[in-house]
Amino acid sequence: MTLFLEGLAFPIGEKNQNGWGIPEPEVDNAISSLKSSVVRICSRDSPHGCDENEDPKAEIGSVSDAWRSGNGVFAKVAINDSIAEQKIKDGTWKKNWSIYGKAPKVVDGWPVGFKARSLTLVQTPAWKQATWDMAASEGEEIGLRTFSEFSLIASLEGDQITTELENKIKELESKLSASENELKQKAESVITLETQVAELAASKATLEKEIEGKTTLIASLEKGQAGSVPMDQVSVLIASAIEKHDKEKEERTILAAAREKFVAARKELGLETKPEEFTSLSASDFDGMTEMLSVKLSASTGQPPRYPASNQDVNVGMTGAYNPNTGAWE
Repeated sequence: MTLFLEGLAFPIGEKNQNGWGIPEPEVDNAISSLKSSVVRICSRDSPHGCDENEDPKAEIGSVSDAWRSGNGVFAKVAINDSIAEQKIKDGTWKKNWSIYGKAPKVVDGWPVGFKARSLTLVQTPAWKQATWDMAASEGEEIGLRTFSEFSLIASLEGDQITTELENKIKELESKLSASENELKQKAESVITLETQVAELAASKATLEKEIEGKTTLIASLEKGQAGSVPMDQVSVLIASAIEKHDKEKEERTILAAAREKFVAARKELGLETKPEEFTSLSASDFDGMTEMLSVKLSASTGQPPRYPASNQDVNVGMTGAYNPNTGAWE
């Protein structure tokens, strides 16, 4: 059984009373590293000791997702330790956690190269009024911590869906249904996009399955945050997908034609080409190799070599030397 927790990890571009915070340029680094972080619970006499020495025995889970919402970065974690899960459900541990990370340096209160290392559950935060604190010895990377309150979502099995969760799921389904109806009305008015609409419908079915699998995550969002996708964005996504599909189709056609010419040239020279051969070449690679094979074919049939009109032309398969006095290749 897995228990999920979710909440604010840290605000963006906002310093605490001690003068520390994560700036906008470091948000991507923080989110990326947070997704690979672990969840810990340290001992009572040293609430952050397991963070500083990164004790694997203190790990009770891992971060399963992290994302930006407004001016904050949120995280969802999976608790897979049965004892820790029970203590959280019983309310033995308070709903607070601390994000711990490191940075090579801090400039005017803003860390540079911030990397999150863990989310640590804490009973009593050491800094009740400050969001961030600095902990490092001279010459070491700077360790940064913050405290935020998380919310209990639900376990994968065994827990009952609450009324609040059920209402939020229904609200989301209603908004999704409204979006579907609006999308169908627009699709019916565009006859030339019938094929693309069919592809979009298949993608929508896949998206619905993904949404179904993430209902526990959606249920924990603040009321009003789970809105429908604006139709102008849907139109942009459709156009982008069509353009990408057409471009890939054209590239495949060009590549197939180039390979076909290459195989034909090899066949003229008595060379067999297997389907699994030359699978990693580009169209330009095939064209260049086909041209080289054509020169060899011309030589093997007794055809005289081709010479350029001047020494400024590219010498492809030519023999002899250029005579500047006569202006010809000899």
